Amino acid sequence: MSFSKQQKQGLIQSLPKNSCCRRSMLYGMLAAKGELMNDAVSLRIDGEDAIALAKRLIHEFFGRDAAVSTPHAGGRCRELTFTSASATQMISDILMDGTLSVPQKCASCRSAFLQGIFLVCGRVSDPTKQYCLEFSLGNRADIFWTTLGNMGIYLKISRKENECLLYTKNSTTIEDFFVLAGMNATAFTMMNSKIKSDIRNNANRVANCETNNIGKAVTASGRQISAIAQLERSNLLSSLPDELESTARLRLQYPDLSLSQLAAVSVPPISKSGLSHRLSRIMAFCDEMMKTSVK
Repeated sequence: MSFSKQQKQGLIQSLPKNSCCRRSMLYGMLAAKGELMNDAVSLRIDGEDAIALAKRLIHEFFGRDAAVSTPHAGGRCRELTFTSASATQMISDILMDGTLSVPQKCASCRSAFLQGIFLVCGRVSDPTKQYCLEFSLGNRADIFWTTLGNMGIYLKISRKENECLLYTKNSTTIEDFFVLAGMNATAFTMMNSKIKSDIRNNANRVANCETNNIGKAVTASGRQISAIAQLERSNLLSSLPDELESTARLRLQYPDLSLSQLAAVSVPPISKSGLSHRLSRIMAFCDEMMKTSVK
């Protein structure tokens, strides 16, 4: 079962207790996907449990037993058809006015309304793979874009030849939607996934940074050792000032130590920056000697 279907299954299993909220959920379903067919209302839904829920709500609030059929286009969706003057009027008002009246009879009605929308036309991707929330709303995309925007859920519109989507790939916006919809478990799953992803990415960045630093240190150490060895073969180490000679011999003695570690074993003790300065002077001295020898 996909992540999106798991979230819908959780909704179906925790139907709102208040009658006004169940009505708001049905209103969200019909507002998103309800269509008028002659004197009947049709509603296309994917998933047997979601179909059973819609049939139950239609019977509860409209007193009708919806007929279930397979659309001519086929596919996994089923079409619920029933007659109801109030349902017909509700959908007509949405299509004619181009506006939605979000239910607010109790504090949870808006959440139930959003749940109904998500059940019939929403999809959310697995947050361990990507962040994407989308709603297939056809010619009502603009209406819902405004309605959801008024709630602080700002989505983008994708208009394709056969479909019109509202979508977002912003993880914070997705979390906000599920919090508003009262789907806190889904919101927490999104947040936890993002936290784990951030921790993993930070760990990778630190590891890559450390690897790069080690590589740079090894390269620098190799150049230093090569220069010092050349000075030693040329019997020029003893011509260096005492502190540079001792540092040069210490580097030859401990070729694998980092600057910090090399500074720690120096006698007398020296800071990392001081040691780096000495090694730079040794490298400069070696370059000068090589230029002189070439001449």
